[in-house]
Order: sequence, then structure tokens, then C-alpha cells
Amino acid sequence: MKLYICADMEGATGIVHRDQLLDEGGARYVAGCKLLTADINAAIEGAVAAGFDEAVISEGHAHMRNVVLEDLHPAARLIRGPATFVNKPLCQVAGLDESFDLAFFVGFHSRAGTPKGLLSHTWAGAIVHEITVNGVVFGETAINAAICGTFGVPVGLVCGADDVAREARADLGDVEVAVTKKAMGFNIAECWGPAATRVRITEAARRAATRHQGGAFKPFTVGTPVVAELETHRREMADRMGVVPGLERVGPRRVRAVAERPADALSMLWHAVTEAFHEPAGWLK
Repeated sequence: MKLYICADMEGATGIVHRDQLLDEGGARYVAGCKLLTADINAAIEGAVAAGFDEAVISEGHAHMRNVVLEDLHPAARLIRGPATFVNKPLCQVAGLDESFDLAFFVGFHSRAGTPKGLLSHTWAGAIVHEITVNGVVFGETAINAAICGTFGVPVGLVCGADDVAREARADLGDVEVAVTKKAMGFNIAECWGPAATRVRITEAARRAATRHQGGAFKPFTVGTPVVAELETHRREMADRMGVVPGLERVGPRRVRAVAERPADALSMLWHAVTEAFHEPAGWLK
């Protein structure tokens, strides 16, 4: 059986500070990468114990080069590369197709606006105020679950702080969760060490893989046509999104994508986010 893992970083064991997430080359960032990799390996161990024989990991944090390849579980392969729209039109989800049996989300965080949410944001905190799908606010858990659902792949496990565990259960139903820490605010949490979280993640992954074989999980679906909307923090961000084909401006800071499949509507929104980051060359300013 074949496992798909979408890996973010904010929800990994012990991660609470920005210097663990973005300080490339710094000691705290390097240590954070090892913590994330250990969480991923723990999830794979649990799935392998329950009968899975291969796993493919898609990195989904920042420059998407955070997993320590040399420490990776031997059953796994890693998709690595920056999140340009050409490279990754589905953002955190790359290389997914109908051949996968089950998906796990490791290192995930709560959506933008979550009260006391640990490192909470949606896709790109500098740009995105809110994303809705058919009128319902989605965070990255629901976004990626909907993309997985487009390919008929159910989600069985979400790993992260207790705030994203609650979000996952509210959005996806009775999925397995592995809580790595208790959120106390945006960058403060009560953390367990890796010796404890490895056991939590491995056991939750084993349960998820076993339950999947009993038919416990169904692909996450939304009604069609899919109406996905994104609200930016500032008007000029939405202005720059206007170059995306098919995207509709529906407010000063809000754009809309409509498609038959969730993956297609959300891909349009990701394209819009990448355009909102665009800065013209210095001589054009």
C-alpha cells in the first residue's frame, strides 16, 4: 500500500519560534529540520507496521527544503522543490495521483485567525487574510484534504498542536490526530520532547493505517461547482492577482475562483498568491 505525506513545519515537535522555521543555516533552524524529519519518520513507522510498504512525502513549508534527506526512513521518497506556480500548482500537494491509498498531514498548524493559534496562518501569512470554499472558512488542513479528495485519496492522520487537532476533527470528522504540543498563543506552547511525540505519532499512524484498511476514511469532498474565495490583507495585493486567468474580483481585497474540481479552484487561488508576492525590478519602481 502507498502512503502520501504532506509535511508542513509549524506543527512539528518543539517548533514555536520563527528562527526554527526560516533562519536558513542557523542552529535553531537546523535543529527544527531534524525535529520535523523525526515526526515524519515516526508517522511512516506506524504506517509500515500496519502494512504500508512505501511513502511519498511532499514538502510544504517555506522554500520546501526542510526535511533532512539523509535521515529519512528507507521506505520513503521525498519530493523537493520551491513552490513556484510552475513547479507546484497545488502548493503543498505535489506528485499526488489516484495511485495513493491514504494521506497523512504532518507538522500542520491551525488556520489564520484561530484564537491563540500557534503560528497560525493560511498558505502565506503575509498575503492571505482568509480563504473560503463554498462559503466555509478553510485552513491548510481542509484545503489539502479537498485537493487529496479530488484524487480520491482520504486523509487518515493530522499531526500538530492541539489547536490544529481540533480543527482537523471539526473539518474532516473522525480522523486520527497526534498532538505534539499544547498551543498557548501565537508563539508559545507547552511542548513534549521527541521521545514522547514519536510514540504518539507512531501509534496514531498505526491506528490510522489499520482503520483505513477497514474502510474508516472517505475522501473529503465539497459540493460542485466549487467556489473558492481569497481575501488579502491589502487592496494592492488583490490588484496584482488580476493577471490570473479566470479569477474574478469580488471586493476590494477579495477574489473568487470557480471550477468543477476543488483542486482546480484552489490552484487558481495559489497562482493568485504567487502573483501577489511579485515585486517589479528596481528600475521599474
